Amino acid sequence: MKDAQDKVIILGTDTQIGLSLIRELGRRNCYVVAIGRSRGSIGLRSRYAREGFLWPGGDETQQIEFLNRVARTTGARFLLCVSETDILFLNRCRDRLEGLTPLIPSQATIDRVLDKQGTASVAAQVGILSPESHAIDDLTELSALAPSLSYPVILKWRNPHEVMQDSRRHGLAIEKIIYCQNADELAEQLGRYAPLGRFPMIQAYCPGYGLGQFFFMHRGKALLRFQHRRIHEWPPEGGFSSLCAGVPLDQHRALQEKSIALLRLLDWEGPAMVEYRYDEHNDRAVLMEINGRFWGSLPLAYHSNAPFGWYSYQVLGLGQVPLAIEPVRDDIQCRNTLIELKRLIRIIFQPQKIRDRSLKFSPFKEVACFIGGYFNPRMRYYIFSLSDPKPLLADWIAMARKLMRR
Repeated sequence: MKDAQDKVIILGTDTQIGLSLIRELGRRNCYVVAIGRSRGSIGLRSRYAREGFLWPGGDETQQIEFLNRVARTTGARFLLCVSETDILFLNRCRDRLEGLTPLIPSQATIDRVLDKQGTASVAAQVGILSPESHAIDDLTELSALAPSLSYPVILKWRNPHEVMQDSRRHGLAIEKIIYCQNADELAEQLGRYAPLGRFPMIQAYCPGYGLGQFFFMHRGKALLRFQHRRIHEWPPEGGFSSLCAGVPLDQHRALQEKSIALLRLLDWEGPAMVEYRYDEHNDRAVLMEINGRFWGSLPLAYHSNAPFGWYSYQVLGLGQVPLAIEPVRDDIQCRNTLIELKRLIRIIFQPQKIRDRSLKFSPFKEVACFIGGYFNPRMRYYIFSLSDPKPLLADWIAMARKLMRR
């Protein structure tokens, strides 16, 4: 058995994010203990997960007892997690953990980055642009706003976690982004949330593509940095990346320094992604949000030798800055094949569902890009790995079961 300091628990191994953390730490000879939320968790199937457990039901007391039991059984001292929900949970219960240290931001720090309006205010201090945003407390305020709105607009919650419980009680889904093409759609979408008595922000639409800048911050310095652009997104009009590519660090240097200055003002420690919408025609970057957690395109960073999970374990856990790492690559592309296929189907067979009507796609080019990706020597995958094939099989089985239930 390995020493306790070489053992780490990863909570939330059901997605490509947790899987990438397992692979990254496992390949560096960490003894990885994986916790998934379902038997089909892809991370539990990884060859790099030495032990695996299923997350229990029940209340927070039972869940904390479970984590303490796993720590005692395995000898692990540190815990990494993936979702903001788990970060908030662990911060609430931090003092009830026994001998187990969660490597997560403090509650005060995560609150600052979850507050999108507050983040925009701090960003302005370092010269970062944010979308024009409006907040309303009542639907009657829409008429006064109407003259100042230009469509399409985006609806986005200031902090979705603040309304999550109330939304569940009312049977309402909290969507990350909602596109509204005109005043009628805006009134309809906002009207859905009238039972909550709270409404998402109305935000100006920003053209361009997604540009993510990733940093590992420690004591005000960026120990590790990486950046990528979203080539394809789901949904096609904007959401999360289904195909992304590394961007050389000699590009967007001034913006990187502003991102670091922003994180420094927020007293950020650990990994974070500062996400922009970048309009290359006007060389204009607009801040979308800060992800104060491991992000959906983490597999690209993993395949590009940018080890944010390893830095989290070494710096936040052991208090050691890694002396040397492999050179970080900027020529890798990475895709989620199933989501790419879903996107392709939307573009070819369901173009009327694409909310941004200004977007134009060539079905022939999109099909050629999808097929050509398999012959691209620099293409990597969110889940597929020849050296670790079982997670992909688990993903296929889960997808087949979902289709059968439908």
